[in-house]
Amino acid sequence: MKRLLGLFAIILSVSLLLTSGSMAGKSVLDEIMEAKTIVVSTDANYAPQSFLNDKGELEGFDISVAKEVAKRLGVKVKFVTPDWDLITAGKWGKRWDVSIGSMTPTKERKNALLFTLPYYSSPAQFAIHKDNTDIKTISDLAGKTIGIASETTNERYLQKDLAIEDVTIVYQDWEPGELKTYPTDSNHIEDLALGDGLRLDAIFSSRQTIAESIRSGCGNGCPIKMLGEAPYYEPLSFALDKSRANSQTLVDKLNEIIKSMNEDGTLEKLSLQFYQTNLIPKL
Repeated sequence: MKRLLGLFAIILSVSLLLTSGSMAGKSVLDEIMEAKTIVVSTDANYAPQSFLNDKGELEGFDISVAKEVAKRLGVKVKFVTPDWDLITAGKWGKRWDVSIGSMTPTKERKNALLFTLPYYSSPAQFAIHKDNTDIKTISDLAGKTIGIASETTNERYLQKDLAIEDVTIVYQDWEPGELKTYPTDSNHIEDLALGDGLRLDAIFSSRQTIAESIRSGCGNGCPIKMLGEAPYYEPLSFALDKSRANSQTLVDKLNEIIKSMNEDGTLEKLSLQFYQTNLIPKL
């Protein structure tokens, strides 16, 4: 009897080890395929990358890219819209699987996140109120109040603390008077549109976001104008939670999809549709 009990205990232990090993070895890609859904975090107020249309549906470049990724994976896509600082902080707790939200893979972010190959690139851009006549060059922004979205590369650039691999950053030789941070870019664009110097003297965002605001009117004719050339261009990638075990298989699969979308012209087509220019890098 004791021998049988001992044998049973050994079999049970081996079984538990095999089961736990199987569970521990399940990849994020496997979990997504089993769920038949990929959960994507993005911004609901970041046109033309992602925004709510008149029907209350998400639309934009990043939304179209995410839908195409899901299609090529053979799964459905579900969108969630957490605050940007929660996305960049990592430790998502499986609330979403991937961020497809025009994120730059900075050195700091790589402490918490994994990144794919870049799927497009973005020029940074200053803008001022169209009624302003004193600010003629970027250097004239010295001592001015500038609006930026918080926890973004643009904020890091103006703080002179931005590090992007394989990108040479040349900082301005002046200092802003005040950096006013906002939850997202549309908020500081709205404040600048209220009047020249009323709340802001200038804003710093992506060129395509400012161009879309000018085109669409940003609620009140959008009386703003771009200032100077792009201080830098940044590669933009999908991001995954580094703290989530077995994520590399999903990174590898997403890289395959990005390459295929690059090679067959899908990304270029979407770039032309939403940005009216080709922002897709050659891989």
